[in-house]
Amino acid sequence: MTIVSNAFYYEDNYYLLPNKFPDYSSFLDAVHNGTLPMELHAIPLREDHGIRNFSVMKGRSMAPYFLRGYNDAPCSVVIKNADNIYPVHAEVYSQEEYNAKLRELILKKCPGCLRYKPLSNRVQSLNGHFEEMSLDGVCLFRQETKPSPRIFHDHLFSFGGFYMRFNFFDKSASEMLKELKTWFYVRYANAELLDSGTHKELILTGHKKEILLPVLTNAIADYLNSITNHAYSIRYTDHLTDIQEWLDHAVSDENEITFQQECKKYGVSIGVLEYDADAAEKIRKSLKPMADHFWMFPLFQTDGKEYYLLADTSYVLKELRYRSPMLQSYHTRIGIYGQQGNKSYEISFDMLCSEL
Repeated sequence: MTIVSNAFYYEDNYYLLPNKFPDYSSFLDAVHNGTLPMELHAIPLREDHGIRNFSVMKGRSMAPYFLRGYNDAPCSVVIKNADNIYPVHAEVYSQEEYNAKLRELILKKCPGCLRYKPLSNRVQSLNGHFEEMSLDGVCLFRQETKPSPRIFHDHLFSFGGFYMRFNFFDKSASEMLKELKTWFYVRYANAELLDSGTHKELILTGHKKEILLPVLTNAIADYLNSITNHAYSIRYTDHLTDIQEWLDHAVSDENEITFQQECKKYGVSIGVLEYDADAAEKIRKSLKPMADHFWMFPLFQTDGKEYYLLADTSYVLKELRYRSPMLQSYHTRIGIYGQQGNKSYEISFDMLCSEL
């Protein structure tokens, strides 16, 4: 069956084709043959329409399935680079239609997941599924084993809130060691605090047997440096010089169990993203907001291959799926090395998964 592209993806946003174009080909021809930048008016397709309701969740969906009835007015779209346009087949539903399809999928797919609570006849029972289950049955948050996995991103932001509220800036080196252990379960062999009055630097020495401690400490340091506007920094004494060598060592047969246990302990994984090398600039630009908001921490980059510490694996996979029109066109895949073993995902709306 031929799938007709009735929408397009441009600069991390989805839009329906403008009405004046009968099909995607004529739209693309007009852009390629026109003068750039070109302004068009198209209806935006959003996963979150920003509807605030504390009891019934509305206005949320997962691409390429969207909702009408919230922001249906065309908006201005300025096309600056025609090479950044990607075709999409989108399906648009009313809230009631979407709810019915989602309910049917949940009843079919979700039993067996430890996060699943049986649905009631009330629409409120669908809350929480709109951002996790797509209408093609893809869920990247399924949990089938206990206990519930820790999420490093959650601990990071909780730590940051307490740091600012209770003035961790004034704590001693030993007190900060206790806080880091409390919030992140990390243990260090030694700590030294350098204080210039307006800036403090916590110098940490780790235990050699800890595989993830160097990259984990750097992630905490990046976050703390950001929220304190560079007033507080952390330096780990054992700096990694070769990420590829470190990863090979971490996931080797010798260390596989220890590495998985540490990923479980800290709530992280290592992601290795691979794609066509000529797409590096586009992909890095698209992923930058995830790094800026501490969902993923860049470790090392080469042409067509990037290493990340993932602070919330399921959320990162969901965000990569959102970018499928672009990422799939550059044959993107990600290897996940974490507490559930080593897996590879082909980035598409299907998110096909295989063992590494």
